[in-house]
Amino acid sequence: MSDEKKPTPQPSVTPSPSVKAPASPAQPAKPAIAKTSAISRRAFVVGALGASTLLAVAAFAPPSLPSWNILNPLPPTKEGPTLVTSWNTLDTKYKNAVSAGNLYSPSDYSEFFYFPYPVTASPYYKNVITRLPDPLVNPLVSSSDPNYSILSKVAAWNLTCVHLRCIVNPGYAGNPGSGEFRLQCPCHGSQYRLTDAVPVAGPAFDLGLLPLPRVKLSYDSATGNITATDLDGTAGVGRTD
Repeated sequence: MSDEKKPTPQPSVTPSPSVKAPASPAQPAKPAIAKTSAISRRAFVVGALGASTLLAVAAFAPPSLPSWNILNPLPPTKEGPTLVTSWNTLDTKYKNAVSAGNLYSPSDYSEFFYFPYPVTASPYYKNVITRLPDPLVNPLVSSSDPNYSILSKVAAWNLTCVHLRCIVNPGYAGNPGSGEFRLQCPCHGSQYRLTDAVPVAGPAFDLGLLPLPRVKLSYDSATGNITATDLDGTAGVGRTD
């Protein structure tokens, strides 16, 4: 009889069917990342650089290429010869001012006008024509001018101060009889002689700035009309003669 032990038979185990894990809820699909955003930014940068280059070139484009000159406004059209007033009007105003004791108020015998551009184009082209008080004469009128007897008794200036572009006005500086007829700036005190518009006081004088631009005039002896024909100088800058 053999001493070997027979293995104890194990009960057979029937494999249970595999248990599936509960299905997780469906996740919403992630939107695809658009690749156009980077392209749009790149296009924007390229476009901005291109526009900057175009503007830089346009800023220095010569006037002969108006289609390039996109940064500069179109200059207004200059007016031609413009009737300002008549000698009779100015002289009558002057005589009335003297009779009323207003000799030292030259604005009482002056006329204001815009030339060669209207006020809608620029407020800096306001001018004045003044009947100069006797015995003053305009030193810029040539004695050979056939109308010297009239034009030497009037003066016409652009009123934009060459210091900081305020508008000056006819006035009188100093005590009556010992002062001088001048164009005076109400902003910073610059003063210009009424006869030639040369700065004689204030910042315009201290800085050695130019005289006010001169409005050139013509006189029609048949009608007595005084007409503005040209502006000698640049408003806010002055004249060089």
